Amino acid sequence: MGHAAGDELLQQVAERVKARLREVDMVARLGGDEFVILLENVDQYEHVAHVAQSIIDTLSQPFTLYQSHEVFIGATIGIGICPRHGSSVETLMDNADAALYYAKDQGRGCFAYFSEALTQKTHERLALEHRLRSAIEQQELGIYFQPQIEISSGQLVGAEALVYWDDPVKDCRVMIKDHIALDEETETYVAISKWALRETCKLGRQWLNEDLPVVTLAVNISSYQFCHCDMKELVTEVLDDTGFPADYLGLEITETGLMGNKEHALSVLNSLNEQSVHLAIDDFGIGYSSLASLKYFPIDFLKIDKTFIKNISFSQDDAAITSTIIDMAHHLGFKVLAEGVDTSEQLAFLREQGCDRYQGCFYSNALSASDFAKLLLDLPKRVT
Repeated sequence: MGHAAGDELLQQVAERVKARLREVDMVARLGGDEFVILLENVDQYEHVAHVAQSIIDTLSQPFTLYQSHEVFIGATIGIGICPRHGSSVETLMDNADAALYYAKDQGRGCFAYFSEALTQKTHERLALEHRLRSAIEQQELGIYFQPQIEISSGQLVGAEALVYWDDPVKDCRVMIKDHIALDEETETYVAISKWALRETCKLGRQWLNEDLPVVTLAVNISSYQFCHCDMKELVTEVLDDTGFPADYLGLEITETGLMGNKEHALSVLNSLNEQSVHLAIDDFGIGYSSLASLKYFPIDFLKIDKTFIKNISFSQDDAAITSTIIDMAHHLGFKVLAEGVDTSEQLAFLREQGCDRYQGCFYSNALSASDFAKLLLDLPKRVT
């Protein structure tokens, strides 16, 4: 919607925040989408919590831009109290910032007070980001591939690309998606995501050159990257540079990446769809969107989050939710892929419900690029 829309949104945010403050209080924009609020002469610390929650609640309501465009955002707040958490402006701001990062880690849309323990966590987070920034240059990152299987035929039809890190400090290999809590708004996270997209396409092109069977390779795109990067330009550049065909590339986007600004999301998805890129909603079921709200998006697959699949064999609630998602998704024209399938009982249930694809340890753990290439060689022989 452009910079003008962004400016109007920021003005409306400022107006709503000011409406929740007293005349003696102050609000100022630090830059980007960050604001600082100064509450003076506070007798009860509980008052700060009430103000913080009030601001979160008011900013969670829809905004209307240009009199007709509805936009949703969220707010997360870190709180520092003087003199308990610092007597200088610099210290108080740093500590409030540490509390902000902690609140984001708790799931966003909430507030948190500073504590000394958060200072240590902040230092550890900054050190981790520094090491990850150099990990790309030092070639410490790699791609593992989690096979995706068509249930009706038992054939390998795709794979999710997962970034791993050979951490030289801890001397271990870890999957970044599952084991490293890194704020997706950092430059480091975005850089790793871009690297993963490019590396996956390079490997895909290499396998095509080696005449290996072709499957769709899916790459995770963070909510922040989807909303703030020019995805069409990025994907076009990577595909042109690597020579990987667009119709063999898949992008997996979380619900939150789509629901913040539906018109922007629709525009981005349409442009990617026109390039023949496959599109999937990742971790469906744990966000706040509904299937009805997704029906206008050009999505190919919904991926049911593994937390539902884990208990479908003995939880009637999870089994009912999973069955309902599959049924409704099919009625809306989406195909469904279940994550985290580890047992034959889970697969049997999904097959009975008409689920289209699955991934999980029942077929295979995530494989290194070389091992996945070997799997592709045996593709015609592979059955479940």
